[in-house]
Amino acid sequence: MVHEFNTELAAQEEWGWLLALDLFFAGMGAALFLFFLMFDLPPFVALFSLGFVALGAVVLLVELGHPLRAWRAICKPFSSWISRGVICVTLFIVFGVLYSASGFEFLAWLAPQSEATRRAFGAIAAVAALFVILYPGFVLAASPSIPFWNSPLLPVFFLTHSLMVASGLLFLLASSGLMSANLQAMNFLTVVLIVVNLALGSMYLAVSRGSGLASRESVRRLHEGSLGVLFQGGAIFVGMIAPLAMVLWLPSALALAGVCILIGGLLFRYCVLKAGVYVPFPLT
Repeated sequence: MVHEFNTELAAQEEWGWLLALDLFFAGMGAALFLFFLMFDLPPFVALFSLGFVALGAVVLLVELGHPLRAWRAICKPFSSWISRGVICVTLFIVFGVLYSASGFEFLAWLAPQSEATRRAFGAIAAVAALFVILYPGFVLAASPSIPFWNSPLLPVFFLTHSLMVASGLLFLLASSGLMSANLQAMNFLTVVLIVVNLALGSMYLAVSRGSGLASRESVRRLHEGSLGVLFQGGAIFVGMIAPLAMVLWLPSALALAGVCILIGGLLFRYCVLKAGVYVPFPLT
């Protein structure tokens, strides 16, 4: 029976580590920019965030296989989430640079003359950053052939998880002395984000178990075999539970907690992609 069940299903093989890296860099970078705006962080943080999103875009071009044809990705904004995502990545980088230009001498010539204009550019960059975080979830959720992805919870999960990953990066920056930070506030924020992600993850898997054979097979893959090790041991234990324990009871290990969150963040995206299972169409 198990053999018959498995042969009726097929795992997607198109998306793997490269797309996971794109989602990781783009989500972390855009979330970092939101923290930069909310907590008035040093200007170099904005530069880091823009660099990570740009790096994600480069990885995506490599994944597409035909970089010179990538411009076609913006041609269908009314029907394609990928087109909307590319447009928002472009808007984020452009307006993010314009907003943060005044903090760097070599970019000062790009800085707007009035503070009101600068704030408007910052608002546009913030909205674009939020969409950069959300749109991969919408792309995956718009795949009815893979029921595990086809959930309204997925974009929300990508948002909270990207914010958590960005908080891990802030731990590294603060621990390295590159910036001063209110560690008590950062610790509280990270604890809240980890708890929220653990709760959302449990809810997402519980809902998926009741969404048909393909979704149940996806959940099974996340609990068994090599993918199960990466998901439960990497994305959950290393990426959430261990950092939560460090933040609560071992504050001297915040740098290690940050590294664990980053590792778990990348593994989470890879596991969500590789767990995608669909029922193939009959040949006749």
